[in-house]
Amino acid sequence: MDSKPEELKDKMYSWLVSEIKQAENTGIEVKIDGRQYSLDNVEQLKHVMENNYYMKSYTGDENGRIVQIDFERIISV
Repeated sequence: MDSKPEELKDKMYSWLVSEIKQAENTGIEVKIDGRQYSLDNVEQLKHVMENNYYMKSYTGDENGRIVQIDFERIISV
């Protein structure tokens, strides 16, 4: 059985958790599919991410500072 899809899911999950940690440390809000997440929700992310891949985008304020990071689903497998 090919383990590459499972490895990719694990990498994606680790990436999202890392991004949430960095964002929380700087006071930036993180949303995944429009729902706010924090380190308190990381176990829920495994269910949210199941069979999906995500793309990151940023929302800035009027001064160009990043105030929110959004992860949007791009592919369901």
